[in-house]
Amino acid sequence: MKVPWPGKCCIICLGAGPLCEEHLIPRALGGRLTSEFLCSSCNSRLGHDLEAAAKSDPSILLAVQHLSEQIPSLAKSLVESHPHIGYSEPGAARGYIQNGEFRVRSQSLDDGSIIQPTDDATKSIATILRKSGYQENPIENAVAALQDASENKLVEVAPGLEVVKWRVDRVELDLSNAPMMNPLIPAKIAFEFLACHAGTAIYDQVPQLSEVRRALYTMETVPDSIRVDRLLSSKYEPFHGICFEGNDPYARVQIRLFGRLAFRVNFLRLSVGGPRFVYTHRLDTSEERADIIDESKHSEPKTALHAHR
Repeated sequence: MKVPWPGKCCIICLGAGPLCEEHLIPRALGGRLTSEFLCSSCNSRLGHDLEAAAKSDPSILLAVQHLSEQIPSLAKSLVESHPHIGYSEPGAARGYIQNGEFRVRSQSLDDGSIIQPTDDATKSIATILRKSGYQENPIENAVAALQDASENKLVEVAPGLEVVKWRVDRVELDLSNAPMMNPLIPAKIAFEFLACHAGTAIYDQVPQLSEVRRALYTMETVPDSIRVDRLLSSKYEPFHGICFEGNDPYARVQIRLFGRLAFRVNFLRLSVGGPRFVYTHRLDTSEERADIIDESKHSEPKTALHAHR
């Protein structure tokens, strides 16, 4: 779904020039709601430096794991790009998923042994033996011995060269170094959703808006004029949603990702009048809806955006 944009300037840097399509919910998370209100520089910077990190948030990864049967393509793209841990008889080893299978990362251990995927190990054996002066037939026999070896059994494939094909019993996401989502991401989504309500009034140079624009431009920290509350719903569901909850007393936007993960973004000292909208996107069917709410309050304000001291 694409929201028409009436302005000619970027809503973050306020620079004039060609505007490009921006995904309010990051495309990396399956977002489809767009509008053309960012310049290519701001769009690229946010996408590369900020939004790309969202898919490494542990709660995002666990959410797509829970929904993997309902959103298999999105789950695969997110989960397979993240580090995993494989557990076998000697312990744990880090690796990744490729074509649905766990591949251990090559590493050298303190005892001089090497951990490698089996196909890489066959090449290493051939290289080691070739450098040691072996002819091709003994090298082929050593490689065949590795390929025919039983799992979890120590096998001597050549004099002084032993290998073990460890069976991987369990694979889990490696969440040990996964960063939590930068709160600037829900702040960005909420700011852009308010822009869809306020129109070109979002360009106003009031301090509350200038602080938000500056924070998104520098990507350093959430400004004092915004509070981001991280919430949880009861269960995972295959949908994203954004809702302008109204002014209580200031503007609040709630963002739902994968049904369960929720963020309430409070724009302190800022209120927005006019109709309120809620947007939903079913990730399993690709259905999108934008519904108007609070019908009784549509006709009131002519000025869409109000700043408060």
